[in-house]
Amino acid sequence: MNCYFEEGEVFTWIRDRERSGENMVVSLKMLKECHRTGSKQAMIAEDIRTEKKYFVKVLFCNDLEQVYVEKESKVQLYSPYIIRIYGGMLDEKNKRFITLVEYIEESDLSELMRGKGIAGDTWNEKMRVRNRIAMKFLYGIDHYMSMYQQDPIVHRDLKPENVLASPDGTIVKIIDFDWVHLHASNVTVMLRREQKGTPGYADPRYWNSYICHPEMDIYSAGLVLYFIYTGKHHFYGSEEIKNYMIGDDYAYQLKEMPGIDERLSKIIAKMIAREEERYGSIKEVIQDMTAYLTSVRKLPELPELLTQSQEEKTIRFSYRIGDVKYSPYMKNYRFIPIEFGTKQERSQNGRMSGHILSFYRMDDKIKVILLHEDCHIIKQQREGEVCAGDVFTYAGTNIEILQIKR
Repeated sequence: MNCYFEEGEVFTWIRDRERSGENMVVSLKMLKECHRTGSKQAMIAEDIRTEKKYFVKVLFCNDLEQVYVEKESKVQLYSPYIIRIYGGMLDEKNKRFITLVEYIEESDLSELMRGKGIAGDTWNEKMRVRNRIAMKFLYGIDHYMSMYQQDPIVHRDLKPENVLASPDGTIVKIIDFDWVHLHASNVTVMLRREQKGTPGYADPRYWNSYICHPEMDIYSAGLVLYFIYTGKHHFYGSEEIKNYMIGDDYAYQLKEMPGIDERLSKIIAKMIAREEERYGSIKEVIQDMTAYLTSVRKLPELPELLTQSQEEKTIRFSYRIGDVKYSPYMKNYRFIPIEFGTKQERSQNGRMSGHILSFYRMDDKIKVILLHEDCHIIKQQREGEVCAGDVFTYAGTNIEILQIKR
């Protein structure tokens, strides 16, 4: 019998170092159940000490099923457009795997369209919001695909239900990495013959295959964009899904999009085209979307994400305060680990570290939001610690810390 969490129950979640990196301990109080099936449960929980809320995902599993939920626990990406996954814990006593996930109150795209809808009083206002959601969604895909150039991460289940968004498009998060293909993963080839993705969104050519390729996500992303701009599923009803599943021309031809600029329709059509005619990378999609939105003066204002040059692999930071110097080896951009305090201070007070979450280019400076790693508690502000307003340099550019999130 499965041991489900009950509302009000207190549970100590300990991130598994072997599966998810460094230890992290959180005492949780279960607040509300938001989903339950036979082998899965999702709860909203609260950190008893800080009152910070989390999603708690539970899978009651045998050894084979555990492989899949463990994969999601390893997808610890730092992007403003991807849900943050803190890691996983195997509860051997109750035969369940527990993943701690960032809590977001926003609805998924399907719920948004059925409920409040896109914000705006006019067609043009709503289109501006749709453009904002679409670009943030594409940047989120670009982030996880850019992690490993030789073997990119592939989500494999992009659909409206797996994209959270606020009505005005200020918040957009890709969620649910249960089926993700990870870099250098031993489970790249499926270990059991199960369908991947969702009918009507997964490329039917890959539906029963054992091949994992980024073009799978480009196809699905195109159908999500269709939903964003029309509010409708591209393939709807049993007959359309049946024809789509056959995998012939029907699955790769875009329906008409009344009221939508033909140039935008052509971009989406190329995203869902047959493999040989499809975009080769999500960066190409972003490039064409940016060019189109710029030409019609509708490109949304988004934070400019700082990128690393292809040649440079070591980034050196020199801070204005103390004698802090740290040279992390960088395999990707948009995720920069740093350490605070001198070596002696870190030894005496426990290691203090953080990550740069996102960048904003302001004139000759880059302002940055800094995210403290949750497994390292900073008890109080001390002289010599990194503070909002501090300036350091990156590749010859001044960077000012705009905000510190704890």
